[in-house]
Amino acid sequence: MKKNANNGKTGERYNTPKRRKTSSKNTEIEEYLSIHYEFRYNTILGRTEYRSRANSNFTKVGRYEINTLRRELDNDVEIITSSDNLYSIIESSFSPRVNPIQEYFKRLPLVDVSSSSPFSLKAIPELVSCVLVCNSDKWLQHLTKWLVAVVANAMDDRECRNHTCLVLTGEQGKFKTTFLDLLCPPALHGYSYTGKIYPQEKDTLTYIGQNLIVNIDDQLKALNKRDENELKNLITCPMVKYRMPYDKYVEEHPHLASFVAAVNGNDFLTDPTGSRRFLPFEVLSIDIERAKAISMDNVYAEAKALLNIGFRYWFDDDEIAELYRESEEFQVQTAEMELLLRCFEKPTDDNPHCSYMTTTEIITYLGYYTHHPLSLKHMGEALRRTGFEKVSRRRDGRSLIYVYKVRKIQPCPLLDSCSSQMP
Repeated sequence: MKKNANNGKTGERYNTPKRRKTSSKNTEIEEYLSIHYEFRYNTILGRTEYRSRANSNFTKVGRYEINTLRRELDNDVEIITSSDNLYSIIESSFSPRVNPIQEYFKRLPLVDVSSSSPFSLKAIPELVSCVLVCNSDKWLQHLTKWLVAVVANAMDDRECRNHTCLVLTGEQGKFKTTFLDLLCPPALHGYSYTGKIYPQEKDTLTYIGQNLIVNIDDQLKALNKRDENELKNLITCPMVKYRMPYDKYVEEHPHLASFVAAVNGNDFLTDPTGSRRFLPFEVLSIDIERAKAISMDNVYAEAKALLNIGFRYWFDDDEIAELYRESEEFQVQTAEMELLLRCFEKPTDDNPHCSYMTTTEIITYLGYYTHHPLSLKHMGEALRRTGFEKVSRRRDGRSLIYVYKVRKIQPCPLLDSCSSQMP
């Protein structure tokens, strides 16, 4: 006679003396499940998963899987149970809470790193050598820092440890996106996202909380100002808030993801003040087949070893200042920059005559010839980037003011465009 796990009743008459039960039906269910399967509660996805003892991959437990297990219990050990009862067993302490990404890094083999120098490593330099970039002197150092930061960030449930987005720029068809996808190890292939993100949408927060790598594919150029600022905030926010599937409430979750991006072309930065969030490298070529053959387990084992000996994966003040300088070649040329270069030039030894103008005066002067609104901030950045000399002077005996030494190009090159627009 089949056992009913929901009420424990049998066909025995009520006047039959009750025997002491050696085990409950739920205990028998748990014993059967433990013999044939391994269960875990995936804390990243907020879902229970299982696998057979002969399988190495976990599968999410859904309605189909529950009904399959009910049939097995009925056919193999003659236990009838409801879906709700089976769910109540599986979605409990019966399934230990596991963070699969942290477990992956914990299981990586120990690597003897004799020093914190990236040059003492093997797998990471081999990966680096697969990509030929223009600014190659920083490629090994910066990619090593980024890889170690990936591990540090994944192992920290309270803070974001990777504050930079690795960006590969250059011509289309150079395997930039493919290479960046390889940075997620095969064992964690289900924990990466490649595509466009929209910072204002809730799905983006889920991507950050449930993926090791978020690969922004050819979108950085198209972001508007608001989304660009939001993205920079998302790269560094310590926690993200969203509602897990099947949960009732919005809750905080660790910032798990590290960011990468591919850009066709080179100019994508519009705000120099936020350029320290990006590590851009112009790609000349990628040996993608050799990159595919490299063990990412070995790469991250070395990154983990560097983290354990105290390798500094973050950028100090001097390095951040250098990032600002190096990022200038990836800056989008603003209207202010174009007008400045078109209408002004720097004094030279041969022709030292110049005017002393404030940023506001330069914009006012250009405003006579163009109807486009100009930004004081962008003009100041353009003056700094192009190297116009900034000095302090007194006017009419008043307080010191800061002005730039400039020479107006005469006649103003914008006169032609102004006259062509006149009726």
